[in-house]
Amino acid sequence: MLTAASIFLATLLTSLQQDPISDLVANAEKSTPAQILLLADALAPSLDAKQLVDAGKRILTASPKAMLALGQLQTHTDAPLHIEDLATLLHPNFGELSQAVLRIFSNDAFYDRQQPATALQEWAASLAISNVDAWTEAQLCLANNAPAALRRIALRELRSACYDAENPDLATLAILALARSSSPISPDEVALLKKVSEGIDLHATHAQSLLAGLQQEQLFRDKIDSLNKLLRAKPNVSLSNEGSDELDSLRELLMRIERQHMEGKNYTRQELIGAAADGMLHLLDPHSSYFSGDEFSDFMFGMTQEYGGIGAYVQTIDGVFTITRPIYSGPAYGAGLLSEDRIITVDGWSTIDQPNDEIIKRLKGPPGTTVNLEVVRRGWSEPHFYDVIRDRIKIPVVRSDLLPGGIVYIELISFSSDVAQRLFDVIADARKQGPVKGVILDMRNNPGGYLNEAVDICDLFLPKGKLIVTTKSRAESDRQYRTRGRAFIPKDVPLAILINKYSASASEIVSGALSIHGRAITIGERTFGKGSVQNIFEMNTSTDEKFVDTDKGAGKNRIHDDWEEYTDSNNNDKYDYGDRVKLTIAYYYLPDGSTIHTLRDHLGKVTKQGGVSPDIESAFEEVPFIEAREISHLLEDEQIQDYAKLLFEEHRERAVELAINDHHNLEEYPEWDSFYEGLNTELEGDDIRRWVRRYLRTRVSDARGEVFPGNGFVGDYVEDPVLLRAIQELFSNLELDIANVSEYADIKASNG
Repeated sequence: MLTAASIFLATLLTSLQQDPISDLVANAEKSTPAQILLLADALAPSLDAKQLVDAGKRILTASPKAMLALGQLQTHTDAPLHIEDLATLLHPNFGELSQAVLRIFSNDAFYDRQQPATALQEWAASLAISNVDAWTEAQLCLANNAPAALRRIALRELRSACYDAENPDLATLAILALARSSSPISPDEVALLKKVSEGIDLHATHAQSLLAGLQQEQLFRDKIDSLNKLLRAKPNVSLSNEGSDELDSLRELLMRIERQHMEGKNYTRQELIGAAADGMLHLLDPHSSYFSGDEFSDFMFGMTQEYGGIGAYVQTIDGVFTITRPIYSGPAYGAGLLSEDRIITVDGWSTIDQPNDEIIKRLKGPPGTTVNLEVVRRGWSEPHFYDVIRDRIKIPVVRSDLLPGGIVYIELISFSSDVAQRLFDVIADARKQGPVKGVILDMRNNPGGYLNEAVDICDLFLPKGKLIVTTKSRAESDRQYRTRGRAFIPKDVPLAILINKYSASASEIVSGALSIHGRAITIGERTFGKGSVQNIFEMNTSTDEKFVDTDKGAGKNRIHDDWEEYTDSNNNDKYDYGDRVKLTIAYYYLPDGSTIHTLRDHLGKVTKQGGVSPDIESAFEEVPFIEAREISHLLEDEQIQDYAKLLFEEHRERAVELAINDHHNLEEYPEWDSFYEGLNTELEGDDIRRWVRRYLRTRVSDARGEVFPGNGFVGDYVEDPVLLRAIQELFSNLELDIANVSEYADIKASNG
């Protein structure tokens, strides 16, 4: 029987009709950038929330002018979609389009977003002094909207340009931009602004207006100072730290926000105080932070990677809640759910257009309880229903594969609890299948985790007593961490470690220490540079709700699990943690005395470059913009996915072989020529082959109940040049010829 949600979904997937957004896109192609922005602003008030969401989705496949129009529409919604993709228009080839994007990026919707800010910074650097107007506007946008580190850099650039005697136009525009920024300006900078105001051009008029605004701000500050003096004169008003001008100002600011700010009613006092605390901590370093109870709950889940639920990775795709991949040891897969299945109801409750958090909350629950799911799958004529018995889910943090030639490839996703033991188990299991000739640890994109797990992993590869890391702090004496036992992996088994710019903290300790001791070769990119130690402290102002820790015996984890009873003291139907503060209390130092931490001054300028520099630099080649857009179009049409699905269903054995290794041979794919011609694309066949194979690997993973390690092309030795380089280095270390292993021969030739 078809439910209302099923009918809605069918309509959603089949209906194609002309709408105002399509008209906007068509008009954009024949308009100037300025006209495009006006057209979008004029249309936005007449659109409902669903239409704005649809507009955001179209950005991924739109032409440059259409992207500009759709991006401007997104500035009119509280939840903009794909606005980061507008960064692709920040290129010299796009001329006026780039400057129009700059106006969009100045909108509050882009506040604190790293990707557009980084693109904007790179674009500004490419302008240099060739376009001082665009350069200063870009720096102003960064100074007001970018993440903290980039904001400080932009302010420093503007302040430097203010004193550029060789380029007076740049100096004038820079001081005007600085005065328009949200940062206070110094008396010397006010003097520069006054000098500009004495002219007779438009810049002078602008400067006069800015000076008037500064005078009003000074009057406001004077009034606050007077009020502070009045408050301090009344002892019954002071709450603590009597005589503290700074705290009095904060109380005054809090009062004004609550009473006068247009958005003040939308935030609780606790949220405002938390934001102020976070601001203080972020001034010190980017890794200290203030956790509200909800934020600490999310943090603890990231560290334990355990919950009660159905066991699946999920994401909303085209407005429909979708399983991107089941956890193959979990109950969802056991009940028959597969990748790309779409869940349209949970216990009869429709998931259509619902927030992910709310859907996930309904999927979770105590182990042993049942949840009923209504599911749509590609090829079905109507939905199917599944009863899934929830279980205790442990998210995998280690994935591995035994590669040809006796090479054990291990992907370390994070350094959560027990990761060293899981690594030990993987290598022990591999030994049962034959001699282990080499090991590859892939720590790309690994953000780190527990220090003791990093030391335990080094323990597997180094003899007893080797120094791994030293922590140095203000409050305690230096502490050294050394290996404690005999190496599990003998030294004659070579080790390669893959790293990139997102490898941080514990990843840097392991890669740095093993490299310094000569036990491993590191391959990839310089790591992130987070060599600081954070401790989490409970705040006395709020406490955790009480709960019954039902974990058995010594296994009691002193952490509330979803299935454990608790006292709901505020009757909000969820367990509440108290607030926490995470403080940087020490720095890590590697065995050679070097620090992996990137040090910055108070303006964000790097004073000491941190991170681990790889022994061999290697990375994926950047995909050209035109190629990426064409692939996006093809994937949206789903012809690649349909071919992969048909290949798997009609040639299963061949599909499994191709998923493991296709040797970059198009002739191995059934009916390839007719499929490729039907795409009507200018992309090379090998570009299409990679994506077909990527979807084949998803199908094969579902069929065998075991995921391929890595993510997409990363961790796939057929497509991953960094992994292939590591394999080559291990073979060289063993004085073996990789060409003698047929699985690698063709790939090696293709990748050079």
